Amino acid sequence: MKRLLITISIISLMVSCADEPKENQQKKEESLSFSSKTIEKRLDDCHPEEGECTFISLSFPVAENGKDQVKNINENIHDFLRNTIDYQEDGGMESPEELAESFINNYKETAKEFPEYDLPWEATINGKVIYNDQNVICLQFNTDMFTGGAHGYRSTDYLNFDPENGKLLKKEDLFKEKFLAFVEKDFRKKQNIPSDSNINSTGMLFEDDKFHLPKNIGLTEDKVILHYNAYEIAPYAAGDYVLTYSRDEIKEYLKISSDHKQA
Repeated sequence: MKRLLITISIISLMVSCADEPKENQQKKEESLSFSSKTIEKRLDDCHPEEGECTFISLSFPVAENGKDQVKNINENIHDFLRNTIDYQEDGGMESPEELAESFINNYKETAKEFPEYDLPWEATINGKVIYNDQNVICLQFNTDMFTGGAHGYRSTDYLNFDPENGKLLKKEDLFKEKFLAFVEKDFRKKQNIPSDSNINSTGMLFEDDKFHLPKNIGLTEDKVILHYNAYEIAPYAAGDYVLTYSRDEIKEYLKISSDHKQA
């Protein structure tokens, strides 16, 4: 009987040890991760590098594994692509693949309606994960697009997510209220705007004559990037305005911390 119990114990231990790697592997497989996807469409198989080519190229991160946060993150990424490329008022619910196809078809319709129109359209979006830890996931998108007009459209955009639920983080989730005053003081100093004058007194275009943080805020392990794209606070010719701070420099204003475990 004693030998039988010892034999059963040994078998149980062996089974337990065999299951442990499987459990660890399963946990690893379920953790949130990202891959990259690229979608390209060209008119009549033209070659962009040779010029005079209507084309679209979308390269963007895809959230994988994880749980509910994956759906939220991917839906927000697709929304960003649609809002950037689909300039029509009624918008749409196209997938990235359908969005690329619509871009080419819209050009064909324009060229058909206006035979004299011979300017090719171009759209390139390159997105990537620039930071990923237990507190925040930050994605950066660089867009370069031309669909006619005096000049094209170029922007740098950021999307920040809560890794737990995949929801977009707002400015209020990232910074304490006093951060706004800190940035405005620094911005006025760098742009030579007197502290006692209107924020638009030197030609800026802040809405309602009030300073505000940019729509796009990037986060890395050691930096915070405030990026005002062209048109956001100044005429197009003025270009972008970018303020960069080290996390240590503004740690008293941050609501999130870095655990220095970038994935």
